[in-house]
Amino acid sequence: MADLPDKPGWTGKLGKRLFGGASGGVFRGMLVLATGSGIGKIIGIAAIPILTRLYAPEDFGVLGIFTALVAILAPLVTLRYVLALPLPRHDGVALNLLVLSLGLMLVLSALVGLALWGWGGALLGLVSMEVLAPWWWLIALGVLGAAIYEMLTLWATRKRAYKIIAQTNVVQKAIGAVVKIGLGLAALQPLGLLLGQVVTQTAGSGRLWRAFSTEFRSTRQHLRVSRIRKVAWRYRSLPIWRVPSQFLMVFSVQAPMLFIAALYDAPTTGQFGLAVTAVTLPVTLLGHTTAKAFYAEAASLGARRAPEIRSMLQSVTVRLGMVSLAPALILLLFGPLIFPFVFGASWELAGLFAQALAIYLFFQFIQAPVAHVFYLFDGQRQLLWLNLQRVVLLSAVFGASQQFGWEALHTVWAYAIVLSVHYALSTWYAYRFIPNA
Repeated sequence: MADLPDKPGWTGKLGKRLFGGASGGVFRGMLVLATGSGIGKIIGIAAIPILTRLYAPEDFGVLGIFTALVAILAPLVTLRYVLALPLPRHDGVALNLLVLSLGLMLVLSALVGLALWGWGGALLGLVSMEVLAPWWWLIALGVLGAAIYEMLTLWATRKRAYKIIAQTNVVQKAIGAVVKIGLGLAALQPLGLLLGQVVTQTAGSGRLWRAFSTEFRSTRQHLRVSRIRKVAWRYRSLPIWRVPSQFLMVFSVQAPMLFIAALYDAPTTGQFGLAVTAVTLPVTLLGHTTAKAFYAEAASLGARRAPEIRSMLQSVTVRLGMVSLAPALILLLFGPLIFPFVFGASWELAGLFAQALAIYLFFQFIQAPVAHVFYLFDGQRQLLWLNLQRVVLLSAVFGASQQFGWEALHTVWAYAIVLSVHYALSTWYAYRFIPNA
């Protein structure tokens, strides 16, 4: 559990609301994660106005597609067995899961690299990003690095080692920003953004490994091929249901970038990419860290204590809504003014996109812990259907945009409204899905 003693500063009304009650453990863990992530985000935010003056909007368009591809592919190479790491009671069982995930990751990452080497140009041409073809090896490296970091982070989540995760978040953002700025000054566009992004996604893995290497060695006597097969069978619902569900979920998050790239030009894609980055900052800072903490705390309770988990989810959702309201309103009211001032005059369209995405920010924020409910109660099939619905809705929005020739801003407004409704309904359904006893 994160260490947050009851000092006088935390005994006020706000401290009690945030860190007391059923979700107190979640929010204490979230605070530690958010502190590290917040420092990292401050570094990233401070770097953006510099980067927008070193790189052109089309360079950010290339970065957006690169990030989308890595985000879609990286979760798949472990067949999602890593998601079960926090669940086993015994570390020996968890270590067999870790080795299974590692083996799958190495084999499937190699296959991804070979596919990109052989057919990268044709595949990237589908989203008008043939410019990424020479950097196919960076895509493969990003997939491998992101998968390794996720795997080690989930082990740390199992141990509720929030401070270590927070430290790696700071390292990632700091080194990534230095690489992007340094290579930008050296006029290496868009390579600087791409290399920096790989560093941002993978740095910190060494710190995590060192933190748990002694534990891994002390538990390795539990490793058996027969046990690896046993855990593979025990958690078989993850590759059967969670792999397609994860693909649909991540694709639905990254698809707007791919669709914008296919429908509009590279500068528009870059403007949209910057808007999405800015809008999702609160989600990645607090929403995702809260989701990790919620998963760790709920997993420690176990599926048999469903009423407590329901109470925790309800409390977390309400509090996330309270936290997300202010940034959503700021973007809705002042987005078109903020972006040109902060990032430069050439980024006015990004401000208009951010304004449209403000409502989406609010609902995306509150639904951040939702997927973990389905992990806890074997709801892989239900989560698959939810993610399939989201992909269908997205396809309908962007299909309508192509059919009727909508301008990019109109498309983004439609996307934000439709996804907001979906997130609200998904949150309600997750709450109802938790068993009564």
